[in-house]
Amino acid sequence: MITSKEQERAKKAWELVNAVSDNIADKYKSLAKSAPVMILTNGLGQTLAFFLSKIKGQNEYFMLYSHIEQWLNVGNIPWTQHANTHNRLIEKIMHENSQINRMATEEALAFLSWVKRFASARVPDEAEE
Repeated sequence: MITSKEQERAKKAWELVNAVSDNIADKYKSLAKSAPVMILTNGLGQTLAFFLSKIKGQNEYFMLYSHIEQWLNVGNIPWTQHANTHNRLIEKIMHENSQINRMATEEALAFLSWVKRFASARVPDEAEE
């Protein structure tokens, strides 16, 4: 069976969003909703650096950073050999050329559109209930 890139994104987003613990699901949803704007305003690298600065245990920042990292590190970006010598996503982005960084940004935004949908479906807004 052949799956499209959109189906792959949706499948992975569904899997990851459902793994978020109930005690941070609402905060995760809020962060997932704001992350695309943060990326468009500040850039992918700066947004990920901000997430890293806010990590305290396995909070919503840790989870979303981890989810973006998992998606971008599974062959969805053609990282150059120099960037591939680094394990963490933030390090890859710091050592990558602008063309690859643009591709990573576009892919992160496409992936986050699914994450936002599934996070919103999992934790409906109070007005919707």
